[in-house]
Amino acid sequence: MTASQPLDTITDTETEGADWKPELATAPLYLQVAHHLEARIRTGEFPVGTLLPTENELAAALGVSRQTVRQAIATMRTGGRLSAKKGVGTRVEAGPDISRRHFIAHSRSELFEVAAETEFVISLKEEVSAQGKLAVELGCRPGRRFFHIGGVRYTAARQRAFSWNEVYVDARFAAAVRDVDVAKTAIFHLIEEYTGEKIHEIQQDIKPVSLTAEIAEQIGCQAGDLALQVTRRYYGSGRRLIEYAFQILPADRFTYTTTLRAGN
Repeated sequence: MTASQPLDTITDTETEGADWKPELATAPLYLQVAHHLEARIRTGEFPVGTLLPTENELAAALGVSRQTVRQAIATMRTGGRLSAKKGVGTRVEAGPDISRRHFIAHSRSELFEVAAETEFVISLKEEVSAQGKLAVELGCRPGRRFFHIGGVRYTAARQRAFSWNEVYVDARFAAAVRDVDVAKTAIFHLIEEYTGEKIHEIQQDIKPVSLTAEIAEQIGCQAGDLALQVTRRYYGSGRRLIEYAFQILPADRFTYTTTLRAGN
């Protein structure tokens, strides 16, 4: 497909789309559509500089509503991946360098988006008993057992390591992640699928830290470099701690952006 022939692949698009189905039951459908379109852009099916099929054509091919497609496109436009011009259509853009994007989520939906755009390569798996400092950090009684995993999170195609991640999962739900070596979706979603219970609350804390020698080696940095630690506690019904996780991002690999607007 070329910029001068944006409709040449519509038939192929409809064929490809016919096989697509939502995968994340707890993620908004429009985000799943956005991830699907992004994947097809990355594979070159929709090259940079060409026009996407119309909203109606995409909706019919994917079996979703036009409103869902519109929301997905709006999300991708906000991220700089698409642009639109009245009377012309929706154009595929190069978009920002994903390795320079911020990976601190502001909502549950954004956690799904981050997970879908990255790969968590797990190199550490062990069952631990929370004692001392760990029990205090987890906010649990001493002796409570957790399944502990850790590893490097990479951008798509593992072009660059941008964070070190560790997760503590309630040992009762260890089977949800025990056999996972590369996570391409949010860990808490795997737990939700396993338990059938939705995470009700996610508490997020952010603080500056210095990289230890061990973590610095894993992500290609120097010991003592400035980094940011993002800690999240995932609670089920009754505010039961189901998952505790943290990621450490080197200072040159993240941007934290907040938009403040005047009230009415």
